[in-house]
Amino acid sequence: MNRALICFAAAAIACLVAVGAPPCAAASESIQAPPVRLRVLHVAGGLHVARQVAGGAQAQPGVDQRAARRPNAAATLDAGLRFTMVGVLCDVPPAPDDVTLRLRTSADGRSWSPWRRAPLELAAEVGGPPRAFIEPVWTGTARYVQVAATAAGAEGSPAALRNVRVVAIDSTDDGATAARAAGAELRVGVGAAGVSFAAPAAAGAPEIVTRREWGADESWRSGSPDYARVKMVFIHHTASGNTYTAAEAPAIMRAIYAYHTRSLGWSDIAYNFLVDRFGTIYEGRYGGIRRGVVGAQTLGFNTGSSGVSVIGNFAADAPPAAALAALEKLLAWKLRIHHLKPMGTARLTCSASEKYAYGAKVTFPVIAGHRQANHTECPGNIFYPLLPTVRLEAAGRPQAPIIALVRASPARFSPNGDGMVDKTDLSLSLTKKASWNVQLRDAGGKRLVSHSGEGAFAEVTWPGADANGRAFADGVYTAVVFASSELGKASPKTVKVTIDTVPPHLASANVHPGTFSPNGDGSSDTVRVRYVPAEQCATRVAIVAANGKVRRQLTSWRSQSTAARSVTWDGKVSSDGKLVAAAEGEYTFSVECRDVAGNASRQGIKVALDCTLGFPSATPGTLSPNGDGAKDSTMLGFTLTRSATVRIAVKVDGKTVRSLKLGALGAGSHAAEWDGATGAGVPLTSCRPTFTVTAESSSGVSSAAGALVVDLSPPTLSAAATQSVSPGKTARLT
Repeated sequence: MNRALICFAAAAIACLVAVGAPPCAAASESIQAPPVRLRVLHVAGGLHVARQVAGGAQAQPGVDQRAARRPNAAATLDAGLRFTMVGVLCDVPPAPDDVTLRLRTSADGRSWSPWRRAPLELAAEVGGPPRAFIEPVWTGTARYVQVAATAAGAEGSPAALRNVRVVAIDSTDDGATAARAAGAELRVGVGAAGVSFAAPAAAGAPEIVTRREWGADESWRSGSPDYARVKMVFIHHTASGNTYTAAEAPAIMRAIYAYHTRSLGWSDIAYNFLVDRFGTIYEGRYGGIRRGVVGAQTLGFNTGSSGVSVIGNFAADAPPAAALAALEKLLAWKLRIHHLKPMGTARLTCSASEKYAYGAKVTFPVIAGHRQANHTECPGNIFYPLLPTVRLEAAGRPQAPIIALVRASPARFSPNGDGMVDKTDLSLSLTKKASWNVQLRDAGGKRLVSHSGEGAFAEVTWPGADANGRAFADGVYTAVVFASSELGKASPKTVKVTIDTVPPHLASANVHPGTFSPNGDGSSDTVRVRYVPAEQCATRVAIVAANGKVRRQLTSWRSQSTAARSVTWDGKVSSDGKLVAAAEGEYTFSVECRDVAGNASRQGIKVALDCTLGFPSATPGTLSPNGDGAKDSTMLGFTLTRSATVRIAVKVDGKTVRSLKLGALGAGSHAAEWDGATGAGVPLTSCRPTFTVTAESSSGVSSAAGALVVDLSPPTLSAAATQSVSPGKTARLT
């Protein structure tokens, strides 16, 4: 009995520690990879690439004037399922490194997330058709996605992206539970056997979450791993997002793996290792963490390099200190087992033309950024400058802390107590734990307030006042950040903060026409407000009744430059979720403005809705007042919905040539005869007059216009001067 138990335990230990062998049958049956769902959404007609304009502004996705044309200015897609990550693929355009995609998502199709930037990349694994793609973006739970494309406007940039496919990925259905269950079951099993299932390594190796532990479905892989001597490491960021939780990180690993294998068609996940923002290291491409597995992470330079990607987007955010510390420990171990010096250089041969020519011999630092090999922003504008320190730390030379990022959000605010942008949050990120101090200074450099603390990340809220609550005046202030540890002092960093309590206003605003009648007669059926903000701000327009109640929101908040904008109202208002005809009366176009500091203003422009007068007509529409008795006059008709005093003005080129005063008339249809002559009795020559009917009633003054034609030119005929015909035949005269 005891002997049998001992044999069983020995067999279990052999199964768990077998290097390079598949997991034992019992374990593979009991531990299932969490499910991952992908759905490919095609953007019919392609995607228009908007040009950036001076100052970095760009066409607003969804409101581009070409939005109704193909290719799409912005595409909105319903994935038909819940997803948490989005990728995009397309045919390789000219100058792909010039193109940036913008994504935003929504759970309900009405409320949208902020736009996220994602640069277009080129496929990094040799083989298969060339394709452009973005790294998958972690979006959080959503169902709808909107995608747009921009370019810097350089010559040769594409006008459109073709064969665009949006990939919606859901790796969280039971994912966290399954991952925890898998990890727990593994750890219980290996703990009982007295061994560790974490990736085996030399002394000093960091703990690495294995593929099995993060839920890799090994059936997605294809072929066998390729190997080469490791000469260097490329550092990446996944460009995916920075708000994920520790529990969601394994789901992100599965989503990236699924996207790389099932959408991009690669043999495996691109990177050899990945590091999450909490400092957890994950095994990437299959084949052995100690070996030189060739990945698909750097186009042209995969052979001879290893790839490590930090999960997140560090174009504008700093990598967390925990992620940096884990990365540095991983690099120190990986380079040591391959006998490489973190401060050294390596020479690689380019195998695919992109930034370098095919066959070129290129020298890189042993720890290099992705952008050093390819046209890409990777590993991000904030992360890349930290690589020299990463090299030193990996070489065992501890460095003083670096202030990686200081940000004021928002950089402009209005502490006026209205509850809108009344404060700013000053956030700072350090490369390691340190003592820090934030000082707010005025334009003359005088210190106004100070905050201190300790850690690798901090956020200080400033309400625009001193410690006693005394508000500071409008103006530009400077936040200066200091940091130090036992290793030394960091170089200070600053950020500008502006207090602005002045509300925006409109430079001009007007409506046309001042009175309109939405009765469907084609005359003054709509009214338009045209307004010009005095400064860049966000605006929205509503229709407000005389009692001050908002009857219809015509536009939502949208960014507005100082260019003129027009909004049209068709005379309908909201009622119980439906649009119905508005009652007659006075209304106001309410134009609200809100600047980036949160200051708001509202300006009203009045308009009258009056359906007293309508349906102007001329019968006949063409007359010839030449006295021949045929169409020498026309009847100018109109209808009234109530009693009114009416007059008609006939105009030629905007000048009144005849006035007809009809006096007081009752409700109904009416007409007045016009003989085609001026007020002086002179018949008009051929022209195209207009006539305006004006009615003054208890509702006010309204007008309606029509058009007609005066034609005194007789028709002319032309024919051949002679025509001949044979007897018995016929001739046709044209």
